[in-house]
Amino acid sequence: MTYASPAGRLDLAMARDTPAAAAARLVATFAVIGGLVFNAGLCFVNTRVMGISESHVMMAEMVIVAAAFLAAMTRRSALYLLVAVFVSYMMLLFMLRGGQINLKSLRDILIPFAFFFLGRRIADPRVGDRLVMVSAVIVVAFGLFEYLFLETFLDYFNVIGYYLARGSVSLKQTYGETRGLFISGERPEARTILPFLGQHRVSSVFLEPVSMGNFAVVIYSWALFRGRAFAGRFLVFALAFAVVALADARFGLYTCLLATLLYPVYRFLPRLLWGVLPFLLLAVLAIYGITSVEGGGPNDISGRFAVTAHILTQLSPGVVFGVETTDIFVADSGLAYSLTAFGLFGFIALWMLFVHTPFADAKAWRFHSMMIVYLLLLMLISDSFYSIKTAALLWFLLGVSAVVRWSDRPG
Repeated sequence: MTYASPAGRLDLAMARDTPAAAAARLVATFAVIGGLVFNAGLCFVNTRVMGISESHVMMAEMVIVAAAFLAAMTRRSALYLLVAVFVSYMMLLFMLRGGQINLKSLRDILIPFAFFFLGRRIADPRVGDRLVMVSAVIVVAFGLFEYLFLETFLDYFNVIGYYLARGSVSLKQTYGETRGLFISGERPEARTILPFLGQHRVSSVFLEPVSMGNFAVVIYSWALFRGRAFAGRFLVFALAFAVVALADARFGLYTCLLATLLYPVYRFLPRLLWGVLPFLLLAVLAIYGITSVEGGGPNDISGRFAVTAHILTQLSPGVVFGVETTDIFVADSGLAYSLTAFGLFGFIALWMLFVHTPFADAKAWRFHSMMIVYLLLLMLISDSFYSIKTAALLWFLLGVSAVVRWSDRPG
């Protein structure tokens, strides 16, 4: 029985138990789990061993992404061509911007390329199952440690001290505090999910609660997609809800519910619809921002949409087309960040490449559609989907799903 695309099914089946295949699976585990936990490891080092800077974080990410690239390499040219075209395009943008090089925007797309093609190289859904299960157990166990033994946790993982050392936040933003949780580690208002848990929003290995909700969507969607073929799916469902509850992740809860409600109709929704949706949203939000929005909004869904609309109206045409830079804070809008990082034409190309990814089996479109819904919704409120913390697992699973012949598998 084989699980890869028709062109490479025999080669992958024959190579499954070779030393090279075993090494690739080992590197995949290192890269995906490493992307999940390396920030927590650096936080421990900063708290108990030595000071950490942004360069240490960049080096750690480079090692993880480089490992994923090395393990993803095959004789096929698609990965190399995509990387070459993307890097060439970004170099052109950097020159048009007066030589201002933004390494983060390069990293943000190299991560999906590396882990998607790593998943295609592994081509084994059982590896995806194990990584989902192991990742979920790590996140929940570490999160319970944070919630139940907060002071001890902070003795070893001083989260705000780590972000101060990195330069990601300033003392002004932390009101002079140098020890504690991340800025959003406590709700200023009442919790939405299980209010009796209190104001503490657990961050676990991610060190900030936004990624908790994102992670819950990814693992829940994979378990829903795998169905009866994944023996641990009900445990993953429970762990996903635990993640959502610990972090009071409203986005994670609502997106999981929507992904479930839409599950029966994904196969009827054409790619063209998903392809144009973000640009329709851009148009609607821009009009809304111009006609109705003067600033930010409350910390709810409508308020976050208003923030995105306001940010979009502040971007000049040069910024939108990628030839100018801006100092406007765009992290609260994935749409706005994507425009400022890649320009409108780059964003269109990347989104279309994602939506029109080829599959070996039509069933893969269901998982792909769930991830499209996830990204579309997250684009409205955050740029966090680019973070390797959750992107490594997400793109690896997408790569696996794209090459497996699901119709050959029972269940």
